[in-house]
Amino acid sequence: MNLNQLYYFKTLAELEHYTKAAEKLNISQPTLSHSISSMEKELGANLLKSRGEMWC
Repeated sequence: MNLNQLYYFKTLAELEHYTKAAEKLNISQPTLSHSISSMEKELGANLLKSRGEMWC
């Protein structure tokens, strides 16, 4: 895990929307998704629960 991943996660958690977070971070949505997925694998836990684009 690195600081970029933590910043990505923070932004995603605040905005609760992958596309909006990726736009704010000036990265592609697949890059953000991959980063969050890598964090989840490293930590062995789901970090966010989502239902489509809406958050639970």
